[in-house]
Amino acid sequence: MSLEPATPIKVSFSFYPTDMLALNQQTVELRRLGAAVRRGTVLRALIELTSETEMFAATVLLHRDYVARGGPREADNVAGIPTVDLPARLIGKQDRVVTELAAKDISANRAYIVRAILRSAPKPDAWVAAVKRFLEDFPRRPRTVAPKATVKTPKHAGGR
Repeated sequence: MSLEPATPIKVSFSFYPTDMLALNQQTVELRRLGAAVRRGTVLRALIELTSETEMFAATVLLHRDYVARGGPREADNVAGIPTVDLPARLIGKQDRVVTELAAKDISANRAYIVRAILRSAPKPDAWVAAVKRFLEDFPRRPRTVAPKATVKTPKHAGGR
């Protein structure tokens, strides 16, 4: 793995309460194990470290569970929409999985795949070493806050 010079692309994922709980638990436990992560870093690492085959398999299994349950996929409303910066190659990776799933008549998008791999992710102690290597190869970018725009008010021209 190497650093990528290309500008990352902001991607958002619709998450249900189950997904937000899983993401928060992964983040907290990875931090307790010494990995300096935020939620977005956990998602980036999960997408990077999960092979296309594993993504496909996790999504097929999630789809199977939804079909067996009948009715709507989720009973709850969307609980969060995490946004992460991903390199184009990781978006392409997800898109190839979406295409593979479509060939099997499984309707999915990137968020569906990320929810599937998050729900089937290993326990934090089983992949913390991989996350730490990921952080070495792809260091977190510092958060930046754009400066607030200043509004210039015209000087009062005076009366008539």
